Amino acid sequence: MHDEAQAPWYKQTWLWFVLAPLIATVIYGTTFLYLSIVTNDGLVKDDFYKVARGISEDPSRENRAVELNIHGQLTLDSVTGDVQLQLESNEQLPSELQLVLVHPTHQKYDQVLQLRSVDNRGLYSSSLQSQIEGKRYVILEPADQSWQVQTETLPPYDHNTFALGSSN
Repeated sequence: MHDEAQAPWYKQTWLWFVLAPLIATVIYGTTFLYLSIVTNDGLVKDDFYKVARGISEDPSRENRAVELNIHGQLTLDSVTGDVQLQLESNEQLPSELQLVLVHPTHQKYDQVLQLRSVDNRGLYSSSLQSQIEGKRYVILEPADQSWQVQTETLPPYDHNTFALGSSN
């Protein structure tokens, strides 16, 4: 019998075959743990509040909008950047409204627009900050946040009209 020199441990094929998945798991696990701690999920754009261990929603502002019979038509044109709102109500409407276009997953794509009254009869106008693509949640409210109207919009946004509120 002759003596063969055995290769060092780091040159053993089976050792690396067993260790490779373990090393990859540690690297990926550490990376994902770091990303989950460092990244921010963004804010929820709605009237949610925490009660004990549960989450509740406060519908009082939406109910107030229904009481005031606030409804209208929102026209978005992402090509020209025009935003027009024709709004009707039982009471006097404010001269300025806030329109928030909320992206479903990324807060950095949200747009907050200040709509100004054009004719003091419910016609408001503004301009988009950037082109919008994909699904959006629309939140309309006055500066004092006494009422709120919400809806959901889907593309295309080239001069499409969306209904806001419910007319009684």
